[in-house]
Amino acid sequence: MLYIILVFVFFMFLSQKKRRWIKYGKLQRSKFISSNEHQYYLEEALFKDFHDAIHHLYIINHEINSYAKALEVKYDYFDWSYTIFRFEHTTIKIIRIIDRVILIKSLMPISIEDFEFDNPKL
Repeated sequence: MLYIILVFVFFMFLSQKKRRWIKYGKLQRSKFISSNEHQYYLEEALFKDFHDAIHHLYIINHEINSYAKALEVKYDYFDWSYTIFRFEHTTIKIIRIIDRVILIKSLMPISIEDFEFDNPKL
């Protein structure tokens, strides 16, 4: 009986790891939020320092870009602190704040303009 419980806990642990969108750094929080009647999933990861966050930001951006064919992409050209990808069924924003990377994913398709309008409340 104990063996079955341990196997169940082990598989639950593995399934939790697979659900993360940001596979790097230390997961700080993940939660579902809503803003202006839109539903979002938010995930935040903490990295060792500023340089580690920048390094992984490029890797995460590449992985999100490889997720599906992006219909539209918007970058912050000033300091590359955020990128927004609009896909057919979702919109994803990756934000770097010093030593953290935050991912915000819409649960339904949404335009980048609506996404940015909701963003100050996220």
